[in-house]
Amino acid sequence: MQEKIQKIPLYIRQARRKQSLTTILTAFFIVVQIIWVGLPIFMAVLWSLVDPDHPWSFPSILPEKLSLAQWVYVFKYTNIVRALKTSYMLAPCAVALSFLLGLPTAYVLGRKQIRGKKFFETIVLLPMIMPGMVVALFLSRVFTAFGLAQNFFGLVLAHTLMALPYMIRLLATSFEAIPQDIIDAAENLGANTFVKIKDIFLPMIRPGLLAGIIFAFTTSIEEFNLTFVIGTPTFETIPTILYSFLGYNFIRTNASVVALIMMIPNIILLFIVEDLLKFDYLSASLGKL
Repeated sequence: MQEKIQKIPLYIRQARRKQSLTTILTAFFIVVQIIWVGLPIFMAVLWSLVDPDHPWSFPSILPEKLSLAQWVYVFKYTNIVRALKTSYMLAPCAVALSFLLGLPTAYVLGRKQIRGKKFFETIVLLPMIMPGMVVALFLSRVFTAFGLAQNFFGLVLAHTLMALPYMIRLLATSFEAIPQDIIDAAENLGANTFVKIKDIFLPMIRPGLLAGIIFAFTTSIEEFNLTFVIGTPTFETIPTILYSFLGYNFIRTNASVVALIMMIPNIILLFIVEDLLKFDYLSASLGKL
């Protein structure tokens, strides 16, 4: 047996070991994803389908009976429809405004060498690390003074504030990754500013822009603190409905319904953008595809 193993060429044995390692890592990744992502989603679906007349409790492994009663209750007795409209009106506005405000800043941080650049990059990321309720409580006073509380435009500004760091960071990284040689070559060939923007910058920052859109959109959809402090009771979003079921009287079944309503569109958006990113835009713009 040992002689047979020794007769196998070394490169074949190395290829087999690499293949085995790849298989093990792939299986480990799948198991982790099932536990980390699949299991919570599966449990949320089960809880959202529990029949009110047959509660699900220990030691039952699965619900005794399934029904759509929890979904009917949420749509009938809460403002979930209005919250959906508000959330999906706020999110695109916040994405568009964060792009318009973030693009010039991202260009400067990504392409220019300015004094105190690291400091400005840190300042831009501060809203991401500060507690959301702290930001909301301090901003509420400012927004009230300027008449932006209980106001749709005020909510757009608040959501933009939370989405802007993601947009700036991702766009700045995309701008920084553009090779200067490409820009210099285009200028030597007579390309004006419009041509450089259309044929160089936009194709190359497109992956970063799409990623920024995902983060900005999901941040707006999931934002609770600013909406609760600045917008309610005039405006309700999906998270404010969700948190109403997560208070002192924790209602897991209804909360699962609202959580799925909030999560499913984000997953669909993720798959759409992933499909758009199936081509390597950077390689395409460099003529490698």
